[in-house]
Amino acid sequence: MYAIALDVGTSGFRAQLIDLETKKVVKTSMTMKHPLPGGNVTDHLDFAISIGEDVAHRIIIDAVGKMIEGFNIDTSQISKMAVCGNPIQLSLFQNSEIRDLAYAGRNMQKRLGIEEIKRDARMFKATDIFQGTLNLDDCVIIIPPAIEHEIGADALAMMVETDFLEQEEPTLVTDYGTNAEMAIKIGSRIITGSAAAGPAIEGQGIDCGMLA
Repeated sequence: MYAIALDVGTSGFRAQLIDLETKKVVKTSMTMKHPLPGGNVTDHLDFAISIGEDVAHRIIIDAVGKMIEGFNIDTSQISKMAVCGNPIQLSLFQNSEIRDLAYAGRNMQKRLGIEEIKRDARMFKATDIFQGTLNLDDCVIIIPPAIEHEIGADALAMMVETDFLEQEEPTLVTDYGTNAEMAIKIGSRIITGSAAAGPAIEGQGIDCGMLA
């Protein structure tokens, strides 16, 4: 039996096929870019809201499906799929509410009839979103929780995997991707934040200056 670890990133997706018996990575698959138009989370939100959340979700699921097909295995042997990403990418992946992430301010959200939703950990059948496109009848999808709107499951996984939460001295950890996330731990207090870092690292939209 196999499991898949999937990172739904802002610049692209990366998946690893793991043999559950040996606990080793068997194959890795990745995309060269995000399947939705644009180079940042704002572009992806705009596309989903303007064109349709169902359309954006379907494009993402089709891209993930092609990655899984690229492993060239019997997909009925996949029993688990753990998916990480920032709150926007995970919401698009699950086809859940995104407008609370797109519009700031309680007054604006109230005028638009937007209710803030909790992005807790979830486990559900893969067939709920893949809808028969792949034979994943026995596969369960696992979504870790988001910490805040701007700090997603990928940042939480980073904190756990690096033993960040166990540190007693002041400690800083960062995921410097297209959407950069950072956390600092001082005593028992953890402060988190995020910012769009793609232009500084990848050169997107830079008219003057140079890469970081």
